[in-house]
Amino acid sequence: MGTDPNWTDDNDFGKDLDPISREAVTWFATLHADDVTKADRSAFRAWLRQDERHRAAFEEVQRLWSGASELPIVKTRRRERRIAVTRRTLGKGALAAMIGGGAWLAYQQHPFADYSTGTGERRTVKLADNSTIDMAGATALSVDFSSRLRLVTLHRGEAYFSVQSETSRPFVVEAAAGRTMAIGTSFNVDYISDDDVRVTVARHAVNIRVGAADARLDAGSQLTYNHASIGAPQAIDPASELGWRDGRLVFLSQPFGRVIASLNRWRQGRLMVMGSALAARPVTLIIDLQKSENILATLEDTLPIRVVSVTPYLTLVFEA
Repeated sequence: MGTDPNWTDDNDFGKDLDPISREAVTWFATLHADDVTKADRSAFRAWLRQDERHRAAFEEVQRLWSGASELPIVKTRRRERRIAVTRRTLGKGALAAMIGGGAWLAYQQHPFADYSTGTGERRTVKLADNSTIDMAGATALSVDFSSRLRLVTLHRGEAYFSVQSETSRPFVVEAAAGRTMAIGTSFNVDYISDDDVRVTVARHAVNIRVGAADARLDAGSQLTYNHASIGAPQAIDPASELGWRDGRLVFLSQPFGRVIASLNRWRQGRLMVMGSALAARPVTLIIDLQKSENILATLEDTLPIRVVSVTPYLTLVFEA
């Protein structure tokens, strides 16, 4: 790998990263360049053997890149452009920008949505039937009303639905593999990922279906479903769980990874948890959305974590 001058114009990339993480990013770019040599590959294998931490750091970089490169829009652009990748075009700064910037921003922009919000934005939509939808930050949805069905597709994000009663025309919210059906009620759907969709009922009840499974969820209850199953209902306090509508986020013993996914809707750039153990750790936090610029400071003050800013678009969160 050596001291290639093509690596010098990186705008101080990774100045806060530890040396091993910086080396891992450099090796990743080297191995994915078109001019990679046998000597490069041999040197890389030797680097991996030197220390188990090298392999762990490199796997984290691979995980980051995989999450960005599998987005449909990224794959489409890669097919269309076919730009030759060299060490100059895929320097450390460019790699970080692709991982933490362009791909994430592309994901945020859903081209087929009827209604959407930007990061940190809230919006209320009144529908033709006088139902209303309160949309959280970074949310996109589409509406398709017919004479027999009122269908809303939540493409991403979180939304609170206040539904006008029409017994002959159910109101259905489709998110990932599940459908939540109501006649006249108020409920919230929080779409974190295809395997993590959470439904909270504030008034009356809803029916939820995933494949052949279904469940009834009453007011003051919450459940989570994934692509194949529905979790058990849990009693909750709707005022706390739906605090985003009043300008605050309340997390009570929530997995840290889920907390970070929610926070990404409310602040510019992307936070990414580095490590499955840290992502699974339960945390309790209250965040004031009026002070979103202080979110990182709040996390560092209250949790045993270390925050590393890679680019303006990407911040990595490590266990301290």
